[in-house]
This record gives sequence, C-alpha cells and structure tokens, in this order.
Amino acid sequence: MTEFTLRQNDVEKSVQASRQGSEIRVEIEGKTAVFQLISQSENGILLERTLPDGSRQQWRLVGHKDGVKRMMWLNGRTHHYERVLPRGSGGPSSSASLSATIPAVVADILVSVGDPVADGDKLILLESMKMIIPIQAPYSGTVTAINCAKGDSVQAGVPLIELDES
Repeated sequence: MTEFTLRQNDVEKSVQASRQGSEIRVEIEGKTAVFQLISQSENGILLERTLPDGSRQQWRLVGHKDGVKRMMWLNGRTHHYERVLPRGSGGPSSSASLSATIPAVVADILVSVGDPVADGDKLILLESMKMIIPIQAPYSGTVTAINCAKGDSVQAGVPLIELDES
C-alpha cells in the first residue's frame, strides 16, 4: 500500500493506492475505485473499471512528473496536480524513492551515490516516445542509491533512485 497526499487547485487530498496482480485499488478521501490493468506500453496504460450497474468503463492514462509537479492525461483530459512530500517528521531525515511515471529507457544518469542535490536538480534522464523526461529532486538532499543503469528499460512505479532529505 502506497500512501501520499496530492494538492490540486490548493486542495490537499489523501490517497492510498495498492496493486495486486492486475488489480489496482485507489482510495481518495474515503472513496475507493478498483481498476483492472488491461495493458501497459510506451503509450501509457489502459485500465478498466466495472461500474455498479455492471457496465465497464475504460481509462487511457499517460503521466509525466517534474519534481513534485504532475501532469496526467486521462481519456484525453489533462489534469495538473502536485504530490505533497512529507518533510522531516521529528527525525533527522526522511527519504524518498523516485520512479518513472511511464515505461521508458534510462538515457543518462546525472548523479552518483553520495552526491548532494538541490531542489529541482535533474538526476536521471529518461527517454520515452521520443521525448526526454527528467527525474528531478523534489527537495534538497543526498543521493543514497541508484537502482538503474544507462540503457535500462524501466517500468512505471519502479524505484530508480533513492534520495535522503537532510
């Protein structure tokens, strides 16, 4: 189960998401939706949801992130939002895993383990659909792990780099 907070139009919402096989369960502010992953490709993912009346609804989804900013294309509509990252909660530091939002190939790794980074620094460049997509630091910190290599094909949601906020 992944838990995080999103901010859209200055409104924060609590989100919980989990995946078991092809089933994806998303809960936003107490409302739950269950989807089946139909396909996943360079062009995004196709989800299907069974509605209470038994009919089925398909959702085509492609996403992009830039630091904490996110853009999602869902059935032709564009949605902009931010992921609210937890800041040090009383401990000396907190850490985050950064991942691709769509399947891609690692074009370049711009940092090494132990490197200090600033908020917004480009860490990894991904290539997908002939576009270069940067993975950027959502806050200042230190790179603690790199879980990919140049030329690797990576799937959405797989942690590529670990960043520790200090």
